[in-house]
Amino acid sequence: MNPSHHDKTLSLREFDLFNHLSDTQRMQIESVSILKRYDKNEIVFYEEENPLYFHLLIKGEVSIYKTTASTETIIIHRFSAPSLIAEVATLKKLPYPASCECVQPSLILKIPRDPFLELLRNDPSVSIALIASLSEKIATLERSLQRHSAPNAMAKVARLLCENPDILHQMKGIDIARLLGITPETLSRIIKKLKEEGIIAVSKTDGVTILLPDALDTYCG
Repeated sequence: MNPSHHDKTLSLREFDLFNHLSDTQRMQIESVSILKRYDKNEIVFYEEENPLYFHLLIKGEVSIYKTTASTETIIIHRFSAPSLIAEVATLKKLPYPASCECVQPSLILKIPRDPFLELLRNDPSVSIALIASLSEKIATLERSLQRHSAPNAMAKVARLLCENPDILHQMKGIDIARLLGITPETLSRIIKKLKEEGIIAVSKTDGVTILLPDALDTYCG
């Protein structure tokens, strides 16, 4: 790793993607990689930039977002460590389809694309792990598209709660609203309505409990 970013406590054997590799193979990756710390709100990469690295989020959390022609920000997803970020674009040498911003101080291992692809060609076990990561990303994208294609705000919230009932504990209301493309006021109004109808219960200790799943599913549209 770049000496100025070296972290002696980090070993690639800690991550599923690399735990099948030999010590020599891991050392080869570590020797060419850069371990970089990012501050909250710092940009990791911008939409349309050409990818030169695979990004392994080691600590922290990032937000993947797109900006529309009207400068509206649409949150596609948030990833928590450990996770690979935008590996499809890097694999295919395509410009990043979205931007990446740290929502809290984060630590990211930047792995140069070409040396890593050479390792993939020589070690099928790494390829299998990468395929698993890509499959999860595809599923995540499909869920995001389903939320954004919902017919109304209620359906967006209902679909998100069905997907992840703990979301109100994991994210602030304003960030959930951004994720869904609605206003915080609309989100609060919908949560209140679902509580009044007895469909969900919300508490500071337990988060959201879905009391009437069939009724919530009806709102999914």
